[in-house]
Amino acid sequence: MSVDRSRLFPVKTNVILDTLVERVHDLVEERLLTEPPDEILPVLDSREQLVVATKYPAVDRGLRRAGYFTRVIEAEIFEPAQSVADWIPELLEERFSKTSDWSDAIVSVCTEIAKVEPLDKPDVDDEHAWSWRVPGPGGHVRHFLARRSIGSHLQRDPEQGPVDDPAELKRPWIYGFFVRACEEALPAEALSVPEG
Repeated sequence: MSVDRSRLFPVKTNVILDTLVERVHDLVEERLLTEPPDEILPVLDSREQLVVATKYPAVDRGLRRAGYFTRVIEAEIFEPAQSVADWIPELLEERFSKTSDWSDAIVSVCTEIAKVEPLDKPDVDDEHAWSWRVPGPGGHVRHFLARRSIGSHLQRDPEQGPVDDPAELKRPWIYGFFVRACEEALPAEALSVPEG
């Protein structure tokens, strides 16, 4: 899969950080006062094949939600982000055919992506830079949003103790981001909350 470079334009990092990233981050912080839909919580909070940060459960949980809500906000404020990534439905169908469970399919896809997404600013040509393959502001903006969110969560939860490598905390953020990207691609009846 490749990125259509004709739709990219150069930007100055400081402009991105001072405007776009801060604005989206502020909107995500507001949204973090709420919970994602009940039907997606088991997927978002899945501990199967845990990505990283088991020593820091509050930070891990918060970053998953921050990544999830970042994708929600993107779709609300960026017209290109309102499109589903065209490769996700096929990948989910493939996983679903093996598990017969949409939740398991999403967990599998998102865990796999979170484990390989570059921790540094991703190059648009990097085959592991899945954050470039979702319609919206692109992999660099998402990288800076993840880093901004990591800083906020570590400040908010200092009792979690020092983190050996804060860059590793990008993984739960990416996991949550792709949970939402996958949720966008699901058939309407795929996830439901059992009654009672």
